[in-house]
Amino acid sequence: MKRLFNPCRRYRQNLCLLAGGVLPGPESAQIKNHLAACTDCRKYYEEIKTVAMPLTNWAGNFAHLQPGPTVQNRWARAIQAAGKPEPARRVTPAMAFREWWQDVIWPCRRIWTGLAAVWVVIFAGNFSLHDHSQTIAMKSSPPSQAMIASFKDQQKVLAELLADYSTPRAAERQKFFSPKPRTENETILTT
Repeated sequence: MKRLFNPCRRYRQNLCLLAGGVLPGPESAQIKNHLAACTDCRKYYEEIKTVAMPLTNWAGNFAHLQPGPTVQNRWARAIQAAGKPEPARRVTPAMAFREWWQDVIWPCRRIWTGLAAVWVVIFAGNFSLHDHSQTIAMKSSPPSQAMIASFKDQQKVLAELLADYSTPRAAERQKFFSPKPRTENETILTT
């Protein structure tokens, strides 16, 4: 939070440029006035100056360091090799597969391994749930008489369970609404 509300934050880049000696004159005067008033920025400027001063005088400080002839030759060969175009190589299917493997599979090998394991489990579960020899035998042979009788019994049971008893049927309506004559109710005894 301190960085968000730090009023000196806008001066930090200019302090780095001042420590390197590349800040223009009018901006340099403004930053120097700020340094006179702000102790935090002055401390930051001194830290940056200790790092930046040897780097600004690098030509004078590192003039005694010269690469040897072997290093110069190696650099020259590297520069010449960089300028030459590479010969076109012939791509074989094996090389293409290897590059594809390195680009697609290898970086995500754990994910691909997990997916392969899931597919193996699914395939094994699917294969074990279906006994193919019994399925083929059931499809080729007609149903037996016992199986047909069993299906008919189950159909009757289901029809009774699904029957709608809320409305009386036509035969039951006759019993409820049309009384029988007395002669039908009485039994005649004949000897």
